[in-house]
Amino acid sequence: MKLTADLISSSASYINAIKDRELDLSSNNIAVIENLGATRDLNDSLNLCHNNIHVLGNFPTLDRLKCLYLADNRIAAIERDLAQFLPRLRTLVLTNNDIGDLVDLEPLREFGELEILSLVNNPVMSKKDARLWCVWRLASLRVLDFDRVKQAERDEAKRLFETKDGGLTDLAKSILDVKSSAPSVANTFEPGEGLDLGTAAKEMTAEEMQKEQSISELKAKIRDEMAQVEAMEEYI
Repeated sequence: MKLTADLISSSASYINAIKDRELDLSSNNIAVIENLGATRDLNDSLNLCHNNIHVLGNFPTLDRLKCLYLADNRIAAIERDLAQFLPRLRTLVLTNNDIGDLVDLEPLREFGELEILSLVNNPVMSKKDARLWCVWRLASLRVLDFDRVKQAERDEAKRLFETKDGGLTDLAKSILDVKSSAPSVANTFEPGEGLDLGTAAKEMTAEEMQKEQSISELKAKIRDEMAQVEAMEEYI
């Protein structure tokens, strides 16, 4: 299904459990992210789980957006300049996608406020030292794959990938030298795209209701992890 302004305007938008405004575009068989200018940057969270998206990109500038849920898609590539369009992103859930190489995660380095990241069930996380690489490369992370990032992991990651003078170790260089198998992507969003709003009806099937439940469970897990991290920080 095409992500149209009509679909956006007819989709549920509500205040979620953490009191954020969330737009639910899950379970629509969306293949391409487009027309999100129609959201008018009114949402803190965007739910695109259970679709057919291959590339994470083509966003307009959404200064308000903090949480992006993309579990159960087919994402293999991340747009190089994505952070430019989502400057306040703090939570990114990419559970059950197709990201294959550590170098494919490099665009995430530009997210200065990214604190929660899930890459569970992506091929990339089967790579040796994948978790430590993410901890080292994405310095703002507090929770990775629903586990709190520990200082011992930060220390070990720095030992593996950084020389004493601040350069890259041979291991780090070898990882960055890998040619990405993902397709190259660029943002093709046009200013004003998707602003012609219409209406459409959306009925929820039993399968979609089950998917909604799994999304809710995923969000609850994220909230629990963040609560634990914040509680521990009170004693630091």
